[in-house]
Amino acid sequence: MTNDSSQDHWVPLVEFSVKKGISLSTLRRYIKSNKILWKLKEGRYLVLDDGSLQAPRKHLPDQLDPAVSKKKDVESRLKTLEAELQAANEELAELKTLVAFYEEKWSQIPNKK
Repeated sequence: MTNDSSQDHWVPLVEFSVKKGISLSTLRRYIKSNKILWKLKEGRYLVLDDGSLQAPRKHLPDQLDPAVSKKKDVESRLKTLEAELQAANEELAELKTLVAFYEEKWSQIPNKK
């Protein structure tokens, strides 16, 4: 999750590379190893330019967005519920078979008066 305040200035890799004197391949390695704050916006990588001479130390993935996290939680819960529903349906089918078996056996018992 990003807190895009007025202090945060996200810039494309090329701009950051020129400004900081860091090669693009180094920036990409930093992103891959999570050594730099970055985010993906509209298919483009952006890095945080906080005005310091050093590159940011930490990765800030968009995956920490609460909406994304909630979606993953809902998807996980949905899979669990689907598995429970399937198990319940199988148990119900077994019970129906058992009831049919006993009804057939019951009908074969002669009536005693």
